[in-house]
Amino acid sequence: MEKILDNYKALLNNLDNLYNADINDYDLNKTGLFIVDMNNGFAKEGALSSPRVEKIIKPIANFGKSICSNVDTIVAFTDTHNEDAVELKSYPTHCLKGNKESEIVEEILDINNIEILEKNSTNGFFVMDIEKYKDLDNFIVVGCCTDICVYQFVLTLKTYFNQNNLDKNIIVPMNLVETYDIDMIHSGDFSNTVFLNSMIQNGINVVKNILI
Repeated sequence: MEKILDNYKALLNNLDNLYNADINDYDLNKTGLFIVDMNNGFAKEGALSSPRVEKIIKPIANFGKSICSNVDTIVAFTDTHNEDAVELKSYPTHCLKGNKESEIVEEILDINNIEILEKNSTNGFFVMDIEKYKDLDNFIVVGCCTDICVYQFVLTLKTYFNQNNLDKNIIVPMNLVETYDIDMIHSGDFSNTVFLNSMIQNGINVVKNILI
């Protein structure tokens, strides 16, 4: 047990030592913002909603509004399921098509030039036309959940780039991702710590914040 605690402390220390990036570090003409599942069903109401996710609505909305005049690509993925969706065998019913839960929260809809992509799985990669974004060098990924939809998306994206020998930069700001918490079942803090570290180990550029 002591060794496990020491390892966990080391993971926390890794995150504590991350740096703050600056938006001016990136060529915004070649940068896209990808917002994962910031919808009502995860942030405001429904079986899978979480106050932890709700808390990052405003920071994400402010970040998107601050860069939208300089960034052409802003994509928001949202879970959108039919009642017979296979995913609903693994999770409580959520974000049904035509239901308010599947709608992006209004604060983020206020970001100019936002493109909405509906997805029927936890991984937004499979509903995006990757060729459409081939000229991007920087992929900033925010939203929820750190350990599920965000994690799957960034790792699939990274794997695709590696397979095709494409040198792209995937950036995940820690302050703009979050996951849910269920006592004795799913620790939000623990999941954030483990999965952000796993992202780093897989070549994702995890930063504390992106300063505007």
